[in-house]
Amino acid sequence: MDLSSLNNKQLEAVQAPMGPVLVLAGAGSGKTRALSYRIAWLCGQKLVDAGNILALTFTNKAAKEMGERVRRLLEGAPVGHRGALSALPTLGTFHSVCAKILRREIYRLGYTRSFTIYDADDQGKAIKDIIGDLHIDKRYSPGFFRHMISTGKNILQTPDELDIGLEPDLQNLVREVYSRYQNYLFRQNGTDFDDLLMLTVKIFQSFPEVLQKYQDQFKYILVDEYQDTNHAQYVFLRLLAHTHKNLFVVGDDAQSIYGFRGSSIRNILNFEADYPQTVVIKLEQNYRSTQNILAAAQKVIELNPEQKPKKLWTQNAAGRKIQVAEQIDEAAEAEFVAKNIIKLSSKNNPDEEEIIYEQEEKPFSILDQFLKKAKSNPRVKTTLTFLPQLPKQHASLNDFAVLFRTHAQSRALEEVFIESGIPYQIVGGLKFYQRKEIKDVLAYLRLALNYRDLISLKRVINEPARGIGDRSFQLIRDLLMNESLDEATQDLEKFGAKIKELKFGPKIGNAVDEFFLLIRHLSALPEQESLCSLMRLAVKRTKYEQWLRDGTEMGETRWENVEELFTVAEKFSGLPWRRGLESFLEEVALITEIDEQDDQKDCVTLMTLHSAKGLEFNTVFLVGLEEGVLPHSRSLLSPAELSEEVRLAYVGLTRARQNLFLTFARRRRGFGSVQYNQPSRILRALPRDNIEYKGSALGESGGVYYDKSESDDNLDF
Repeated sequence: MDLSSLNNKQLEAVQAPMGPVLVLAGAGSGKTRALSYRIAWLCGQKLVDAGNILALTFTNKAAKEMGERVRRLLEGAPVGHRGALSALPTLGTFHSVCAKILRREIYRLGYTRSFTIYDADDQGKAIKDIIGDLHIDKRYSPGFFRHMISTGKNILQTPDELDIGLEPDLQNLVREVYSRYQNYLFRQNGTDFDDLLMLTVKIFQSFPEVLQKYQDQFKYILVDEYQDTNHAQYVFLRLLAHTHKNLFVVGDDAQSIYGFRGSSIRNILNFEADYPQTVVIKLEQNYRSTQNILAAAQKVIELNPEQKPKKLWTQNAAGRKIQVAEQIDEAAEAEFVAKNIIKLSSKNNPDEEEIIYEQEEKPFSILDQFLKKAKSNPRVKTTLTFLPQLPKQHASLNDFAVLFRTHAQSRALEEVFIESGIPYQIVGGLKFYQRKEIKDVLAYLRLALNYRDLISLKRVINEPARGIGDRSFQLIRDLLMNESLDEATQDLEKFGAKIKELKFGPKIGNAVDEFFLLIRHLSALPEQESLCSLMRLAVKRTKYEQWLRDGTEMGETRWENVEELFTVAEKFSGLPWRRGLESFLEEVALITEIDEQDDQKDCVTLMTLHSAKGLEFNTVFLVGLEEGVLPHSRSLLSPAELSEEVRLAYVGLTRARQNLFLTFARRRRGFGSVQYNQPSRILRALPRDNIEYKGSALGESGGVYYDKSESDDNLDF
């Protein structure tokens, strides 16, 4: 295998000895390359069979990229080649790998292999029903209980074990909701996202023979983004690697930003204590960013007192200085971003100060008309002025990203982008799989596998309308929740007979019978048929297509979304429908925000800093650099959370390859009020030689309203 493209430190990581290895990989240092070559080198040197290798990451996109690289290296084939090997490593996210293990082993806990994986929306609906049954004070929302339950599961605590630092009465209340919620899932043969890890670990701990089987299968384990692991993932890895200690982890403590999801930076900081024979290798050469950007990022991360020391360097050019600009408010901030995108994407000369205006009259959307009317109304206060238009001839917009701390900050940007004719996509907005028509079709498919799925049943039992109301559904729900999960009750035909014993009126009784006959018909589709055949049958027999295509433009658009779902399902066409559906639903349940980003669409990407990790763009705008925004107001009294906010800013800075713009506002509207925030301490850490201050950002004292002679040691951090 040709290793000549690797630098010395990457080569050291690829050829590291067996046993525990910690690779501290700075931003843009080529960690995916090192991981991929490590796998291929292990196989090429016959140190480990490919089928005995497990590689774990956190997003499907990262797993797919690594899989493609490994496949090419192992096959020695050109890009795009997909020839089959006799054996391939197991590559995937923690949750997707655990889901596959549970498909084989979950019967040991009383579930069946056709279990359903509930998403956050499904969880919220289930918990809402439970707290309604318990008549819990409305001060405690379903979201609160979902977060508390998730916290417990991430530290592997069952309802009886739950101890998450709440005051006793509230903790007992959370235990009660958690207990009922877990029973609710079990009765429906369902799991949630956190169960995939927790139940896998519980099986490993309770059934030593199962753990031994997977220890024998996975003799070498590699982990990407190790700094993002939570306690459940930590224990999962400890169990699997207990015998052979072949654990190769890559991470960067400077990019640990998911504490709110339960990840623990201690896992990477304590790795050498956990595995005393660890070999530590640092990847410090950055291939992504200019020297100016890297210098600024380095000074920002130095605000954090506790970290694995690294000094990133690059052979890239110094590049353009980082632009720091103060704006009056969020609207002016959005205008600044839009004008610079238009300027940089102009196919004329992006260095010219003159901005090109589109002369042609453009048709207005409803939002355009609203904004135009608002500007003509003296009662409506707005800082919007006549904005330049994106020229028809412009460079690709794919390499522009606007990053912000919270989703609420996107509103002003969207308004200005619409008025300037700048196409954009929001990562983490309304996702394809959260659209009503998609969730409806998926609900019918889930019922074909698992008729006990009450969330799906409630969603579509009267969609399209069949006259089956809430009271009738409650009778069916009670029947399902009171049945045991033995083999007899898994028979849909027998369950249909029990349904007939319920006291419905004649009309509703017939509608219920017809509905469950429909589900039986779907589940009885010959095994050799494909997933797409099942989907076509579902939308036809339910008359969902006819109901959706109501002759309106909206109806046709929604049907086009359903047809796109068929396209996605095509890749499972080689499997029998039942296996294909299990794989399809598993993939949908585990999809992340980044997986729905359209890399081919010519548009600017708007996203939160949390969503941006792992990505890179030629030009990045990081907006809202104010105290209370970034760092977030919730973090200001907690040193640990404040440190994570600094790491979050560091991640944002290191997404940029060539151009980096940082903005802050004097005032910002939010939650119905106007906030006046100080410039962020992140700005105070920036090295002066690498920064160019624009306009009033310079301030009376020479830069962002602080004394330039002040030492970085006096930041009140």
